[in-house]
Order: sequence, then structure tokens, then C-alpha cells
Amino acid sequence: MKLRVAVLVDVQNIQETFERQGSEVRYDALKEYILNQHGLDEREVKFLAFIPYRRDDERRMRLVDALSFMGFRVLIKPVREHADGGMKANMDTELVLEAVNLAPLVHEMVLVTGDSDFVALVDFLSRQGKRVTVLGPGRGSTSVELIRASDHYQNLDEVPGVILPRFNHEPAATG
Repeated sequence: MKLRVAVLVDVQNIQETFERQGSEVRYDALKEYILNQHGLDEREVKFLAFIPYRRDDERRMRLVDALSFMGFRVLIKPVREHADGGMKANMDTELVLEAVNLAPLVHEMVLVTGDSDFVALVDFLSRQGKRVTVLGPGRGSTSVELIRASDHYQNLDEVPGVILPRFNHEPAATG
């Protein structure tokens, strides 16, 4: 079978958005939904997750492991902490590079993010003849510019079983 779709998940953007809302993301349900929506076999889709992490964040490392076992190719890098106490937790460049490298191999890209930083990537992929779908958080959390640039947008809040209320009292992971 030939690779047809690449799914690139901006985990930092998705996690932070839904954790602020008191929800959790079921990446296994997201993967199943994408496969079913496109009528694809797992061998036709490449799933990638981009995750910045702090070495002492056990919850984030459990997420890295879980995504790996679910069949995602997980790309991680440590969060950079600045002397002033600020942190840099961004994998936009890595996501863009993977998308550009995968573009010749697929017909469609699915970006799971709400970040307007990816508008230029969507424009580039579109000019390459790729169909670009954005699965992003609703309630104003997905950039209108990103929605406009994509061929199709779907609100993650409306995908059955993907976004669930967080039932435990574990503090939200920070990035």
C-alpha cells in the first residue's frame, strides 16, 4: 500500500487548549476517527506527534510513551528554560520541516492544531496540490486565518469521543 495521508499533531497547542478547558484529548480516538473518515488502512497514513517536554514532567513523558505505542511517530525536544524564568516550548519548525518533506509522498495533510503560525505552511502545501484539512479546537481557539487557508476545517470538540472531561484531579501538564 502507498502512503496517502500525513497527520501532524501539534500536541502542545492541543493539550494546552483543552487542559485549560478541563478536558483531555483521546489520541487513540482521534486516530480511529481519521482512519474511518478517510476510509484508510493504517499503512496508508503516517501519524506524527510533536511534543516539547520538561525532563521532570512525568505526565508528559507518559503521553510520549502512549502516543508511541498507539502508532504515532513521536518527535520530542526538551523545553528551553531562560535565565529570566521564561520557557520556550515550540516545535513549529520541526512540524513544518516534516510536512514539507512528506508533501511529495501524500495526497493530503491533516494538521491537528489551531495555531495561526501554520497558515504559510497550509498555503505552501496547497500550492503543491495537496488537500489540507485542519482539525482544531473550537470556541475561538483555532485561528480564523488557518481555517480560511485550509481546504476543510473540523472542530475537534465535535468529533465523537476525542475530547472528554477530565475526571481525575491530576494537575494539567504544562509545557
